[in-house]
Amino acid sequence: MGKASRTKQARRETTEYVTSLTACEGTWLERLPDRDEQQRVAEARRELAKHRPIALELSADQEATNRFSLEVLRDQRFTPLHFEDWVIEQVIAAQGEPPVAESEDDPAFSDYLRAAVQSTANSRVRRALTSQAVRLVPGLVAEGNVRAALALEYNVYITLMSDAVTPLLAQMMVGGLARYYDNAEEE
Repeated sequence: MGKASRTKQARRETTEYVTSLTACEGTWLERLPDRDEQQRVAEARRELAKHRPIALELSADQEATNRFSLEVLRDQRFTPLHFEDWVIEQVIAAQGEPPVAESEDDPAFSDYLRAAVQSTANSRVRRALTSQAVRLVPGLVAEGNVRAALALEYNVYITLMSDAVTPLLAQMMVGGLARYYDNAEEE
């Protein structure tokens, strides 16, 4: 275990489990939500409830919603939610190194990603990640990006209520893997 890993392990031992899962260190997401933030989330959710037709449209086509969700979740604002290095290290220890796909039709990386998420995303991880993700809803609503906010809410709901490999979980794993390997190249 290197110096960076020891430092991160010490952080995990002294921070909330929720924040230790993700790369939110040094961001506003590292702090627990205060009463004002909780009210902003509740207000944003009430606003989204007024947009039922868009929500119904999103739920009508699962494939399209998943593709759109992945686009939304690639936005920089979600970077702090990428899985932290210690989670990625556990995935690599259990699953091995991720394969390099030879072509777009090669399912090797998708299969790896699915197995990585399924081995990591127990109910506690799902609750922790979604409790952080929902905090980004007010920003999307304030920007008038109702469709993206509804897609995020949908991902939060499905991630919490099922054992599915949701776009939220998949993208946070991909982001975590990318950051992990980028940091490894720098060291």
